[in-house]
Amino acid sequence: MSTRLQEYIKPLSFCDRGEHLQGTIPLAGMNRLAASLCHQNGEVEVDLAFDIDPQAAKVLRGHLKTSVALECQRCMKAVETVLESEVSLAFVDSEAVGKQLPSEYEPYLLDTPAVILRELVEDELILALPIVAFHLEDECEVAVLKHEAEAHIPLPDAENRPNPFKALAGLKKTEPDSQ
Repeated sequence: MSTRLQEYIKPLSFCDRGEHLQGTIPLAGMNRLAASLCHQNGEVEVDLAFDIDPQAAKVLRGHLKTSVALECQRCMKAVETVLESEVSLAFVDSEAVGKQLPSEYEPYLLDTPAVILRELVEDELILALPIVAFHLEDECEVAVLKHEAEAHIPLPDAENRPNPFKALAGLKKTEPDSQ
């Protein structure tokens, strides 16, 4: 059984204490993510470690995982898709500080001491969404119906088909004296 995580966190004090959060957050209430989903059933598995790195940056590293229902772009029906995201953030108080971070971190601009954990997780999941979602070809209604329809279309007989290159055959014949 997973632990439901708190709504608000104080990232800087979590980093100072070396906190580790492990548990779940419901997808319900992630309104920006909901725009891409067929429904908001389910939970996000969260494993986040707050720390201070050797360069004194206050960082968050971790992993997020959930299964969401996205709309298949072939048949327009729900397709279950696993979203996973590796999180590597550094908390900064200005964009200038964010530009000086090592490339392994994405800057997370803090404008208040407390952060809504659900929104932080939601941001990462939005970034993890695939550009296009679709069923596997043999599982998609449209693709299966298309293959069935194509199976009933007779193919033209190879002997009776006109050869588009037949007219060029006469040009290929050259006399040996013309060399």
